[in-house]
Amino acid sequence: MFAPKKCGIRYEPPTLVVEYVVLATGKLHRRCMPLRGVTGNSNADTEARKFKSSPKHGKYLEKISQEKLARVLGKCIKFLKGSAAISAKPVRLCLDDDDIMGGGGDDVDMNKMNDSELQFEKSKMHRDFLGKQIKPGDPEFEYDKEVDFGSGNLGNVECEWDESEGSDFSF
Repeated sequence: MFAPKKCGIRYEPPTLVVEYVVLATGKLHRRCMPLRGVTGNSNADTEARKFKSSPKHGKYLEKISQEKLARVLGKCIKFLKGSAAISAKPVRLCLDDDDIMGGGGDDVDMNKMNDSELQFEKSKMHRDFLGKQIKPGDPEFEYDKEVDFGSGNLGNVECEWDESEGSDFSF
């Protein structure tokens, strides 16, 4: 069958692009699926369901989670509405096993992302931070909380580079 590697959109013309590997041969292929019926008023979840159930394109999208596909299509729908927040550059999202199954991608290398991908990852981290943030007035808020991180069961750990046996450098 097929193992998707990357999924993204091209804004002009609106196209869903999937890079996948054919497991039998190990060859990498790219499939471009035009978004013909998608407008600025379309629902991303509905369009994602249509694509996944399509007899023509469904087999290439079956291992991509519904949420990820809806998020990618949502970006195209926002662009079609004329949203100024999105640039006209293509958006590419890399898929690993967690992303395909709908999990998080916490080990993403942000140095290799373009600006739109980086902003998306930063907004995810900010939402996660706000969800975990404890503010004054919250029941678990404690003013001036002190935590001893200690060294656990390691005790004092000696390190050979920390020992001074005379001069370290010969200048």
